[in-house]
Amino acid sequence: MKHRAMSWQRFAEAYLAEEASLAQRQAVAMMRHVWKNYEERAFGKDELRPVSGIGTDSWGGVGQTLVDALDTLWLMGFREEFERGALWVQESLNFDKDLNLNLFETTIRQLGGLLSAFLLSGRTALFEKAKDLGTRLFHAFPAPVETALVERATNDSIVPKESGKWSEGVKALLKQAGISEDQLSTLFQTDASSKIAEKLKEMQATPSPSTVLPSSDVNLQTGATQNLAGFVSLAEAYVPMEWKVLSALTSNCSYKSTQDRLLRGINSTTDLQNRGLTYIMLKPDGHAFPSTENRISLGSRGDSFYEYLLKDALFSGQQADPLTHRLWKAFKATLPQLLIEVSPTSAIAAADKKKKLLERSSKKKKSGTTGETAEPIAQKASGAEKSAGRGYGGSLGGWFETWHDSVGPLLFLKEVTFAQTVPKMDHLICFLPGALALDAMHQAHRRIKETRKSPECTLAHKFAQTCVHMYFRTVSDLAPEITRFNAFGLVDDLGSMHNILRPETIESLFVLWRTTKMQIYRNWGQRMLSAFYRTKTKYGFASLHNVNEPSKKRDDMPSFFVAETIKYLYLLFSTDSTLPLTDYVLSTEAHPMPKLSLLDAPGFSQLCGSYGDAQVESTSSREHSERASRREGAEASAQAQAVRSCQSRIQELEQQLQQEKRVCRDLPRDMQAAQHVDAIVDTEPESQEQEGKPELQHQDQAEFQQRETQQLRLDEHAEFHQNPAQGDESCWAGDYTFESCCFPLPQGNALCWDTQYTFQRCCSRSSA
Repeated sequence: MKHRAMSWQRFAEAYLAEEASLAQRQAVAMMRHVWKNYEERAFGKDELRPVSGIGTDSWGGVGQTLVDALDTLWLMGFREEFERGALWVQESLNFDKDLNLNLFETTIRQLGGLLSAFLLSGRTALFEKAKDLGTRLFHAFPAPVETALVERATNDSIVPKESGKWSEGVKALLKQAGISEDQLSTLFQTDASSKIAEKLKEMQATPSPSTVLPSSDVNLQTGATQNLAGFVSLAEAYVPMEWKVLSALTSNCSYKSTQDRLLRGINSTTDLQNRGLTYIMLKPDGHAFPSTENRISLGSRGDSFYEYLLKDALFSGQQADPLTHRLWKAFKATLPQLLIEVSPTSAIAAADKKKKLLERSSKKKKSGTTGETAEPIAQKASGAEKSAGRGYGGSLGGWFETWHDSVGPLLFLKEVTFAQTVPKMDHLICFLPGALALDAMHQAHRRIKETRKSPECTLAHKFAQTCVHMYFRTVSDLAPEITRFNAFGLVDDLGSMHNILRPETIESLFVLWRTTKMQIYRNWGQRMLSAFYRTKTKYGFASLHNVNEPSKKRDDMPSFFVAETIKYLYLLFSTDSTLPLTDYVLSTEAHPMPKLSLLDAPGFSQLCGSYGDAQVESTSSREHSERASRREGAEASAQAQAVRSCQSRIQELEQQLQQEKRVCRDLPRDMQAAQHVDAIVDTEPESQEQEGKPELQHQDQAEFQQRETQQLRLDEHAEFHQNPAQGDESCWAGDYTFESCCFPLPQGNALCWDTQYTFQRCCSRSSA
């Protein structure tokens, strides 16, 4: 019997594997159909119209579909098609044009597409285009504080035009912080380092600009920015993965630091760390935009922000800002406030009971009407039976649910405005099951059975079930853009019945399958694959005007259909090795990026700093290991803010310079090694015989000074460690600890400090 059971199990596994292979080949055939027509009729155009077969530049002529689809071509094995597309990018794609583009959409589609295709294929021309585009898009972000300070310093003419050189170490540090060569060349035409340090300190004390968030649109040629709607969408403000990949590959720390600074700005203005959720429409200063349409929602204008909290933490790994982890945890803790559980079975039973009562009362009537007026009322009362649509077979459900799911309640996510609750769900919300499953996958090592039972996967399954019902309750088996709900379950939103081939539900099924290996997710995916395939036209696949009227097709095929929907359909039925989620994180546009720890960018963590080593310093490997050992066991704190790091380094070098001058004058007298100090310090030697002596003396003095400075720091560290309770104890909470914030001396970890919490308050003896 045991042998027979094993043979049946092998037979079932072989059957399911063949089913998956057939579904995968169908996804490949869909991509081949699209790309063949795109190359023939719209190559290099932004979009191909699937009904008319016309190519259009609906995004201004930046090759939107081609760039967005490059990594899909690579993953599916279309190497020749990929090479032709990459060659077009190299020779024909031009971003130097007077064109206003949306920052968010261009970043996730164009910049993300170019970076992902480069990382998969290694074609440097793609990377060069990504660098060019990144430079142009970066104008949309508020100017970094340190750059603004230097601009103000140079514009105020505080630097006299004298000859001389300043510390090369400081110059390299400012360059790493993102300050341009032109600014550095102007700044370093002086010996007046003390004046600059004083001016920078003075300007840092002035209020910072009120703009926290980037502009929604930017001109690629002029860099001019604007907010067309008057506000910034939460989802469009924070796009960390694409910019951090670019930062890693170019060693431009400004790209990385800007994203972390944005997240901290949003947290500061919305108290997101405590609230967990915030409004989707924000003013440029980060506060809620005053509008009756503003709301808390995980759908349109809000989805990608919460998605990237998790994905940035997974992508950045050890270099992730601890705030990212805390905000994701706060989001998960607050999520139940938006949940609504509905039991259609109970509602249907109540409707049936009401129907019987109405029928009984109509029969008792002996005059007037003959019961005909009661029938429509009864039908209206029982109409919820159609809305619920669970367990009745056909397009309304049945086979795609397990026996346990079919009798359980449905789970919905509401929206909350300033004044009311809105019972509607955007299709975009269906990213959430995949995000929760991805979180469960990357938690502490678990077996698959344990992962299936985790709270994240349990909740993810319930949400996925709701998203699947949004599809299978319609005539076309495709979900509308928006679905509403009531006590009977899902109901139509008559103004939003269109479908534009969105990928969110397929993405969630893919991640849930990878996480749990439960066949139900592939079963659901197979039915959706068939539904998408039925939108096929002569030239592509078309959106629908109404999901209940599938014959009425729109002449529209968005680029994310080939970038995301087809890609996720392919991956759902592929083996894990096709794109291992242990090594890659897919962006919100489904562009796979290798985790930051796997990127081949030597020195990136040293150039831009990490959260275990916030200060940007040039130290020996032994000093670096000593610092790492002191902080072993402490959680990563926060990323260095370049302006504080610059100021700290400037002050430190100034102090060392002054002390070196004193030592150079005092040391020879103490050692009775010279009679003419001025000749050693300020004058040139008079003869060839004397030239070597000052040089040797300076070398001895430098070595003595270095040993003295090292010993002083060791004494300070030892003194701090002997009294770890020094400073204000109210400063320490969560990831902010004495060890992670107060070292290295003399300024500590720069990212722990703001206007309220400072090194002097939290670490100095006077505050103890």
